[in-house]
Amino acid sequence: MLEKDLTPLLTAFRALPESARKPPLPDPKSATPAKRPVPKAPKNGLVVRGYCTYLKTDESGKAQRAQRLYYQQNPDAWAAETQNDMLWLTESEWRSLIPENNEVGTQISVPKEIQRRFFSTIGIDYMEGSVNALPLRESTMTITVEKTGRLRIDGFGKMGKAYTDQSKKDPRTRGCELRVVGRIHYDPKQKKITSFDLVGVGEAWGNKMEYTRREIGIPGPRWQYGIACELVTGTAPDDLIPPYNMLHYGSKMKYFAED
Repeated sequence: MLEKDLTPLLTAFRALPESARKPPLPDPKSATPAKRPVPKAPKNGLVVRGYCTYLKTDESGKAQRAQRLYYQQNPDAWAAETQNDMLWLTESEWRSLIPENNEVGTQISVPKEIQRRFFSTIGIDYMEGSVNALPLRESTMTITVEKTGRLRIDGFGKMGKAYTDQSKKDPRTRGCELRVVGRIHYDPKQKKITSFDLVGVGEAWGNKMEYTRREIGIPGPRWQYGIACELVTGTAPDDLIPPYNMLHYGSKMKYFAED
């Protein structure tokens, strides 16, 4: 369908003279700085990309990606695409994730500030698109030494409004809870984290975006979602995008505690 629609447009475009297909651009030197500069990742910090998608449970009880469509009644309905966002940690923060004692079985608790930022920003359901962070009501997150250079992460968080039967019709209700597990690989010689792999399965609820919920056909008042995280270089163009909730679009929560 798309090929049929695009072919005549591409043909017409290619028939245009080069001056029309490649109009001259303004001199970059004449550009004025943005009134609101784009924040940069912390120096020597950690840049993690998180992904969020809808899930469903198969016959064996295993969670798998739910291939939901926008506007299901429309013959041109398209898939609800996986969303992504960024998590920034300062150098002192990511170093706090590495236990001083590297004996197998050593366990430490992840600092509360990191738990807050993680669960409130990329641990939430953001398949609706750009959504505000949710306050963290309760959480736990630990790191356990599995062997030298390999650390296990286990965590659980409750965010936003708690679910109740009475709140199902509340237009401002929004909340979720998530359980996560993952691994961090740390190179003691280079003294840096080389991978940050984490996945989580959670449940979300609420009616803040009732229109979106209706158009993608989410069944019932609660639904499953999943997240996955990976370490990125922080230098590629798409790695430079700041975390959504750092820009405070309607959110009253600070990204870094010292902000």
